[in-house]
Amino acid sequence: MHFFNTLLMLLLFSAVNECKQSTTSRIQIIEPSIEQEATSIWRTINDITFLESQGYTIHLPDDPLIDNLINKSKEGNFGNDDYAEIYRLLEAKIYDRSKYKNAIQKVEGQLALLNRMMDKVEVKLSGWNWNFKTFDQYKIQFTLYGTGGSYDPDEGVITLWTNQQGEFMNYNNPANTIIHEITHIGMEESLVHKYDLPHGLKERTVDRFVYLLFKEDLPEYRIQEMGDARLDELLNDKEAIKHIDEILLEILDEQ
Repeated sequence: MHFFNTLLMLLLFSAVNECKQSTTSRIQIIEPSIEQEATSIWRTINDITFLESQGYTIHLPDDPLIDNLINKSKEGNFGNDDYAEIYRLLEAKIYDRSKYKNAIQKVEGQLALLNRMMDKVEVKLSGWNWNFKTFDQYKIQFTLYGTGGSYDPDEGVITLWTNQQGEFMNYNNPANTIIHEITHIGMEESLVHKYDLPHGLKERTVDRFVYLLFKEDLPEYRIQEMGDARLDELLNDKEAIKHIDEILLEILDEQ
């Protein structure tokens, strides 16, 4: 009897451990570094004129040095040499690892949900007529600066804007933004680049995909007003996801 009790305990431990591993295997949280944040600030300042013209909300440190660098960028004098000044400013006065604690905890709380949603994609993608690119592991990094979320389709890296309170752009639950950016990565090569999708159509395709496939998992997910609404009537159920490539071609042929 003692043997069977021990065996049962070992099996239960193995199952719990396997479950724990599966809920963390697809998402890796990267602790922000000074180098990463300096790069985020540099890129934002470098693109400041464009970002302001597009009406983006821009987050940058409140410091006279940053104000001077913004002026340099608008005058066309900003460049790679200015990175070192940004780095020194962060190192001396601004960077603090504790500022990201709340955001990291919130994402950690959504790991199981994110992994379930990625499992759902893996099960279904073989039935689609187009390729959804996936990574064995997605890296999630945080920034206090810039304009919001972004993604690297070559490395599977997602950058989330946050603040010291652990708030995110657009949603209280960061899983909404993370799965949106994962979908961007999945579609970048096979749809966006292949068909040279305009920005509005790209965003609507991502939004419709996320809404249709994950609306039970993400009840707060919203479709942006900025997208191309012509897609709504065609990409209107889960079955249509199989043929997104054909639907996009139909819309592009109308232009």
